Amino acid sequence: LTPTEARQEGSRLLAYLRRNMFGVLRGARWCMRRPILATSSCARWWSSPTQGAQQLAHPILKGEEEPQKLFLDFSALVELLREQFDGPVTGAQDAEKAAEITKLLRSIRFNKREWQQYTNFVGNRYTRTLVGFDPNFAVLLLSWERGQTSPIHCHMESSCWVKVLDGQIQETIYDYPDSSDTGNPLRLNTEAIYSPEQATYIDDSYGVHKMGNPSMETPCVSLHIYSPPFSACNIFDRVSGMKKLISFKTVYDTNPPPEVLDTANNAGSVKEEAKSKQYILKSVDKISLETFVERVKANLSDPESNPECISALLEKLVLSPDEWERFVHFGERFYTRNLLLLNESFSIMLLCWNTQQATPPHTHGDDKQSWFKVLRGELEMTTYKDDVNERFKLCAEAKSEPEISHKKTIRVGDPVQYEAPNESCHKLGNTSDTDTAVSIHVYSPPYVQLKYECSGEMKRLPVVHYGEMFNQIEHIDERWRGCDLYSNFPSFRTLLDEAFARAPSDDCPTLHANVCNLLEQIQLNPEEWKAQAKLNASHFTRVLVGQSERWMLILTCWDRDQGTPIHDHQGSYNWIKVLEGQLREENYRCRLLPDSESDEEKAKRRADGEKQYEEHCVQLTRSGTLHTDSVTFLDSDIVHRIRNISGKPAFSLHLYSPPYVKAQVTGRVRVVCILILYPCVI
Repeated sequence: LTPTEARQEGSRLLAYLRRNMFGVLRGARWCMRRPILATSSCARWWSSPTQGAQQLAHPILKGEEEPQKLFLDFSALVELLREQFDGPVTGAQDAEKAAEITKLLRSIRFNKREWQQYTNFVGNRYTRTLVGFDPNFAVLLLSWERGQTSPIHCHMESSCWVKVLDGQIQETIYDYPDSSDTGNPLRLNTEAIYSPEQATYIDDSYGVHKMGNPSMETPCVSLHIYSPPFSACNIFDRVSGMKKLISFKTVYDTNPPPEVLDTANNAGSVKEEAKSKQYILKSVDKISLETFVERVKANLSDPESNPECISALLEKLVLSPDEWERFVHFGERFYTRNLLLLNESFSIMLLCWNTQQATPPHTHGDDKQSWFKVLRGELEMTTYKDDVNERFKLCAEAKSEPEISHKKTIRVGDPVQYEAPNESCHKLGNTSDTDTAVSIHVYSPPYVQLKYECSGEMKRLPVVHYGEMFNQIEHIDERWRGCDLYSNFPSFRTLLDEAFARAPSDDCPTLHANVCNLLEQIQLNPEEWKAQAKLNASHFTRVLVGQSERWMLILTCWDRDQGTPIHDHQGSYNWIKVLEGQLREENYRCRLLPDSESDEEKAKRRADGEKQYEEHCVQLTRSGTLHTDSVTFLDSDIVHRIRNISGKPAFSLHLYSPPYVKAQVTGRVRVVCILILYPCVI
């Protein structure tokens, strides 16, 4: 680089780090979605204690993040890709940009718990599931059963990146056949096998290729990015070189309903009308999706006061051709759930139903109201009778649905359907064998993640991401319960800072509830926190992974059968989330022994289960097992102890407010004040 180029590159990198590390852009949720460059220097800045804590005699271990890894969720990936493509993309990327994105993909680590929601393994072919979409790119997750391969195909002058998430994938590249090659076998160019976290790139200048799972023992999962998206491509016969055009129904829907077209000039194609944006709605009273979203955000911060406002806006809603092409995508196995808006008051989702696709029986919870309108086709609403939890349990054993209360068919042109907050259990689906359906749904408070039980296992239906186009998330509060947030330590720390900043004091009940909800929702990448975990054979260890003036976040690592003595937290509130394993927690009532005690008093104390420790006696008041993902809150006056009962190492996050620097330990010695329960080994 020339000196000028070096200065420009340095300025760009500094601006990048400022945006992503300090989280100053559009609130905590934005920061959580932004890429975090986990260099060792950045990790030291984020994980270093305050100046006073650095002077402690027995410092807690400092966490070191593994360098050059980005721990992201799919939403952050979509937003990152939107930044990478500056302006409309009309063809394959140049070599420099292709290499830059390939390198970026190699550094990204996704949470397996998140990408598993998008997998769909079938026996006779590989499957494609849409993860994210933008006019400049499409992100798909491909599921490959043992030995499955794609046909040899081109990419229609688009760029294609592939990242392996699980298993191995084999790529075979052939020279691109020209007109003189017709009737001749394709010429083999190169072959390669890629393992998890590896990434590769191809466009038509490299040739045509086929990909597949070379293993006959394990399945494979890969992430594919196409820029710009394409709805059809040519496949080639290896022996004859003949090509055939095939389409991808999971990416585009090129047939919007006639209501969005100019009825006076409907001779032009939908694609041409969409590009020109010159369409006329049937009624001047109609509004586009963009207008609908803006009005919802601007005027309806409290929908409970007037739910008819949402219904009135939905009645006017008609998607423009651009919006139809951008947001309407159909899946192969499941209906697609396209997340359009997510803020503190609302979530808006566009649901696209292929033939015979339906939701599982589910509820929205007793605190949420919802509205929906059918934009194409027709949907059948099935409502089930009360006592759904017990009925589901019985029906799961019998492999049948719960008892039906009533059914209702909703078609295009029918009034907006409104559901008040309640616990009604229902199922919605497209019963047609030939026609697709599209509907738009509004939920308040926000409802994003659909959870349901299948064969005793809790499953989730994921969403298609579109980046930060409409979303405005200011903070996380109690209304977000039940929505998983796939995050990383730097972003989690930012969310904690934001949660505590909104609370007037540490003893605020709202703060306690909100932090509990946040811990329940946060799903950290195991690869990230295991890189910081440090086990010790003689005692449990505590790794500092975040600290501010009001809170301290500790990653506690427990080897087999390790545990704490009975202790208090010296006035600190404590939240615990188990990341892996099982912990046994016991709460005690602790009191000083009187100066003198009669034999009758001693006998009564023993009968009540109290045990004597020097000047104290303690009595077990509550005990329980904390499983993986369990979250518990302990008040500031709690006395307890914790032990690993997993039979293998266990790991847990402990949040203390205010920061926890002393403990009163009750044991075989007098009560003393110490910095930490045990000195940590570096």
